[in-house]
Amino acid sequence: MTLAEQAVPSGRREQNRLLKTTAILDAAETLFGQQGVDKTTLGEVAAAASISRPLIYRYYQNKDVLLEAVVERVIDAWRSALADEASRNTPSTAHTLRLVLLRSLEFARERDLLSELLSRDTRLRLSSFSNVIESGNDMLRSLLADILRQGVSRGEIRDDLQVDDLAHVVSEVFLAYADHLVVGEDVGLGDRRIEAILETILHGIVTSSQ
Repeated sequence: MTLAEQAVPSGRREQNRLLKTTAILDAAETLFGQQGVDKTTLGEVAAAASISRPLIYRYYQNKDVLLEAVVERVIDAWRSALADEASRNTPSTAHTLRLVLLRSLEFARERDLLSELLSRDTRLRLSSFSNVIESGNDMLRSLLADILRQGVSRGEIRDDLQVDDLAHVVSEVFLAYADHLVVGEDVGLGDRRIEAILETILHGIVTSSQ
């Protein structure tokens, strides 16, 4: 820390730090999405964030660390969006599951930059030093398991199958289709197909009385 920074009150320093890291993450997410991770340099990110190149290294020591932070922020936004849907007052567990799963797919559609950030090459790069993608998957499975347990207690979800197994299967199906949306391998994934996926899954896990 420089002498000038030491003279700034700690609250102000933290605010400045937050503003700079936000600017860096915003710039990195945009450039990674537009140019690709490999073709983007930290110097370009610094310029887009309106900070000096040496300063960016004080916050992110290399591009891999920055990439992890960008993806972690995207996953945090995804987690927040799904938690909001799960907290809604709905008429049934099946309805809650439908809202959460649809929001998951909508999130993938809304974030155009996910095409690059979560492409196979980028995920392979991340997997060599980080578990941030897997932690996001674990979050979805945990959220679904909580919803399903509530459904079992209400008699709305089958109790002859393990909740964790159900949550794993449902999450894997929807992560796979979200992946198709993100990387553009299934541009024809329209509302009718999504509805068919939902009905197939829900039909298999709700009780016959629902």
